[in-house]
Amino acid sequence: MLKFLGSLLVMLALASSAAANPYSYPYGGFSQFGDSGSMKPFTRDLGGVLGAATFHSGRSLGLTGWDVGPQGGMQFYPEKNDRILRNNGVKLFGIPWAQGEIGLPYDIDAFVRGISYQGLTIAGGGVRWGPLKPDDKPWAPHLLLSGVAHAVVAQDFSADHFGFNVVGSMGVPKFTPYMGVGVDLTHLTVRNDLLDASQVGRQITTAEPRYTAGIQMKPWQFFYIHAAYFFTHGQGGSEAGLGLHF
Repeated sequence: MLKFLGSLLVMLALASSAAANPYSYPYGGFSQFGDSGSMKPFTRDLGGVLGAATFHSGRSLGLTGWDVGPQGGMQFYPEKNDRILRNNGVKLFGIPWAQGEIGLPYDIDAFVRGISYQGLTIAGGGVRWGPLKPDDKPWAPHLLLSGVAHAVVAQDFSADHFGFNVVGSMGVPKFTPYMGVGVDLTHLTVRNDLLDASQVGRQITTAEPRYTAGIQMKPWQFFYIHAAYFFTHGQGGSEAGLGLHF
């Protein structure tokens, strides 16, 4: 798991140092390759990575608890008809996050996240609610309801994303497996399209289910790492992160 986590974070860090040519960015070919039939697949792919890594267990933080660290998600391939990414030579693509979380009364957590990355500026945040009291006893079940929202601004498009997930986990010795089921709602507005000017101003909305399965480990008392596989709109991906948790 450590090797997988390291590979993911290194990949995202290297990708962020891509050349200044905008087409070297995964999303930089939007205006060049954005035909009518590729807009919905691109919107689904964008929602797939925006909705990644919004939770890493089914346990709420608890009152005055807090959590801070990098998170990231990547999709293994663009959707078949996403010519915006595929014609730009994109295969693996993703988004890293700086994320902070805090525990509030009534077993509610709030979190914020954001990044300026590969031509995208993204701000997001959300809330989680644990209907079960936080319990660290072995085999204790955890349940979490999670919602997240993002606003995305790029040179050629803007987007809003909303994600909702139900997450379950169970603490076992040395690690915590978790699973989530949810939906990604993504709304994209075309701001510039050199290939087809008739697309400018077009608005696209997609709604796709998301399934996640992963594990969280705590090698030290206040430090955790996690990794997971997700499946959405017919595409697979992975997410990972690490952080300090008090």
